[in-house]
Amino acid sequence: MRRPELLVVGVVLGVALALALGAEQPLSYARDVEPIFIKECVECHGVENPKKGLDLSAGTGLKAMLDVKSTMVDMPMLKAGDPPGSFLWLKVTHTATQGKGMPRTLFGVRKLPKEQLDLIQQWIIQGAKP
Repeated sequence: MRRPELLVVGVVLGVALALALGAEQPLSYARDVEPIFIKECVECHGVENPKKGLDLSAGTGLKAMLDVKSTMVDMPMLKAGDPPGSFLWLKVTHTATQGKGMPRTLFGVRKLPKEQLDLIQQWIIQGAKP
């Protein structure tokens, strides 16, 4: 193989490796999950009067949930690595046996889009990193 061809092959392999490594980047609460909660949940779970004492406003949500016992059931709000063991997950997937699914609207409850649920689930599985 000639030198220019080797250079092209090297660049292509380098780009492929960089993309593969970037795809493995863990999800983060601040970058990936918090914006969902701020958009979808903070109206009721915000600074002013957080429902059930759960404040999901910017910079406070993770600390309010991670390994903190739910006020409704005997389980943590968020258990890193364990979506079914996290009351948060049960609430956003509408599978909780206590209370109603979240988020709520004036007209009842609605589900988050599948893409957002998949992202939240993967973030919990990856260890619920900040």
